[in-house]
Amino acid sequence: MQAPLPSRPTGRFSFDAATGKWDWDDEVFRIHGYAPGAVVPTTDLVMGAKHPDDRERVLADLKRASHTGDPFAISYRILGADDTERRVVLVGEGGVCAPGESTLVQGYYIDLSADVEQIVGHEIHDAVEATVEARGTIEQAKGAIMLAYGLDADAAFAMLRWWSRNRNVKVRELAARLVGVVQEGGIGFADLRLRVDGLLHDLTEAPPNG
Repeated sequence: MQAPLPSRPTGRFSFDAATGKWDWDDEVFRIHGYAPGAVVPTTDLVMGAKHPDDRERVLADLKRASHTGDPFAISYRILGADDTERRVVLVGEGGVCAPGESTLVQGYYIDLSADVEQIVGHEIHDAVEATVEARGTIEQAKGAIMLAYGLDADAAFAMLRWWSRNRNVKVRELAARLVGVVQEGGIGFADLRLRVDGLLHDLTEAPPNG
């Protein structure tokens, strides 16, 4: 068994759907439990690292992104080579050269594992600091993320905290933006997923100043 490797929260990836080539930065190797450059990432390796219950869903979303170019955020579990299970979110978008042509998909891996483990104390702190109205908004935002990505409550709050910290926006302000985006659309699942995807993708690409 390999010794556990330290992992930072994020890493960049790209995937050329036409050639099957993956490119990982050092942090993506670590998120998967490998030392940087220790293996050549392939689709079989990438899919094999996903929890069996998540593989088909993730593969379907990646195929959709490569064909449509739509932004996406996928929540799933990685079974790392270091025997560690990590809760991650994959955020990115595809680029389309011609209608129906598979092409480049690129974006970020976000490791939520540490946040999920520490979530209880932080959630209590935020609940104490926030007003009753703000707590209600945070709960609505958590609910939207839970419905859109199939997360439990702790992981949904961890996702809010990750974007809050990395975009320098308070959790309650981010929650209000998310709730506003959701309320602008319809009530169908597909519409909810697309709206949440779009906001989180925009936050990922925006400069970290709020």
